[in-house]
Amino acid sequence: MVSEHARRNDLLIQKIAYMYHIQGLTQADIASSVNLSRATVSRLLSEARRRGVVQIRIGPPIDRLPKLEKEVQKQFGLAGCVISMDRPQSLQERANQLGYVAARYLEASLSGAVQLGVAASRTLAAVASALEPKADSELTVVDLLACPPRVDRDSDERNHVGENIARRLGADFKPLPANFVYREAAARDRAMEMPEVQAGLEWARASDVALLGLGSMQRFDGTGSYSPVSPAALADLQGLGAAGHLCGHFFDARGVEVESELSSRIIGISLPELLGIPRRVMVVAGSPKVGSLAAAIRGGFVNELVTDESTARELLATATR
Repeated sequence: MVSEHARRNDLLIQKIAYMYHIQGLTQADIASSVNLSRATVSRLLSEARRRGVVQIRIGPPIDRLPKLEKEVQKQFGLAGCVISMDRPQSLQERANQLGYVAARYLEASLSGAVQLGVAASRTLAAVASALEPKADSELTVVDLLACPPRVDRDSDERNHVGENIARRLGADFKPLPANFVYREAAARDRAMEMPEVQAGLEWARASDVALLGLGSMQRFDGTGSYSPVSPAALADLQGLGAAGHLCGHFFDARGVEVESELSSRIIGISLPELLGIPRRVMVVAGSPKVGSLAAAIRGGFVNELVTDESTARELLATATR
């Protein structure tokens, strides 16, 4: 028969374990709350672990799918693959979930990297927001796509993803200060002659890691620029075989670039230059982008992928068609 003293001791152990492991209180706070010495609290926490009151299980992150990651990585010959679970119901929550998982992958995989090139997009804005702030870093972050200097805090965050990532990581930032899309090729050519633009492009080409989004043939908004590509122009490009776009450049289902008039009006890294960057990390999700993603992989534009469960399973299905 369990004595009253033993029963009270068991209840106290459970209470202290809950306060420490669930509520996050310090041992000093717990000692003050239950009127015990800190040494007694420490002893009771050790007893809780020894008696199985506290059970520690080590396993893969519950927001990722390691088995599916290995399958996608092997099927498509990727150097790395991270897949977030589809738990959130709303599109906004799913975007935030993907951004969180991508941010954790980026933080863990930048060790040894010298320069991170960022191609601004809606998807990467969520990644920037999810990064844990750091005080200092030897990393340099650069824009892969031209972006006008920030004039106020209310400017479109899709444009300033690189700057935001640099600030979060405590890294140096090298801009590519110009418009991404110009109305006329002549205006773009004049901007290309500016020393700061030429310097920005040199920085972009020298990146050893590229962080990329991906565009489908449903839309092209120029990452917030004033001169988007019209639906009619997209339809024309699709008629020429375009399956998606990356950094403002279109490519077909084989991953071969499709010539576009737009190329003469944008400032940013070219697809051949992008292929010169050793690590190309793409963050992408959504059924409309599966075909574009498959084509981007065939073209070699991505060798590390961060996506969600639904997109990954649809992508695998394309390999059996």
